[in-house]
Amino acid sequence: MIEEYVHFYSGNLKLEGILTYDEDAQASPAILICAPHPNLGGDMDNNITASIARIAGDRGFASLRFNYRGVGKSELHTADIAQRFHYWDQSLNGGDCDYTDAVADTHAALALLISQPGITQDIFIAGYSFGAFAGMRVVAESKKAKAFAGISIPFGRYPLDFFHTCTINKLCIYSENDFSTDAEDTLKGFEGLSPPKTLELIEHSDHFYRGQEDFISKKVCIFFADQMKDHVR
Repeated sequence: MIEEYVHFYSGNLKLEGILTYDEDAQASPAILICAPHPNLGGDMDNNITASIARIAGDRGFASLRFNYRGVGKSELHTADIAQRFHYWDQSLNGGDCDYTDAVADTHAALALLISQPGITQDIFIAGYSFGAFAGMRVVAESKKAKAFAGISIPFGRYPLDFFHTCTINKLCIYSENDFSTDAEDTLKGFEGLSPPKTLELIEHSDHFYRGQEDFISKKVCIFFADQMKDHVR
């Protein structure tokens, strides 16, 4: 399994990411992995995003995980750390906040993933927390993903009306003690989504899923494999 450090552009900003793939594979389905909010530990090396990439690689998927603008070595219009924090803080609480840049970065990452040699038309998107929201926007706008998996989807924090009529298959994973999205908001939000859809509870856990990363990642990969006629290994 190869992990390749890559760069791509979102507008005029140079972003970074990691492509994970089997160098011997002639054709691979692919997963775009969207990290949580940058001000809440969200980057491409987050415990969940890194686990999905590793497990997906073992199961025959290529994947791309990436850093939003201003995170890691991904560029932002300012290098000042305090200004970067303030910039991202404006998109943290949903509502009327401006999160369009994160969605633009996610679109750019998807375009890079799709452009890779050997990638099949079996394209999937997985997102964790804020990354689930950004991924849902890209699923709805691009219409290129065959299925979507969201972990700790921020139901109740961000407006998700745009996703209610989406008819691709959806896997929603949540925990019992999530400070970002409580069970009541998750159940209510899930009810508003169009089928097909599946809801999975991870017991004895919280928003960070420490020690359960690979268990969750396997669920995500099995779900995506089930969407294809010819299952990957």
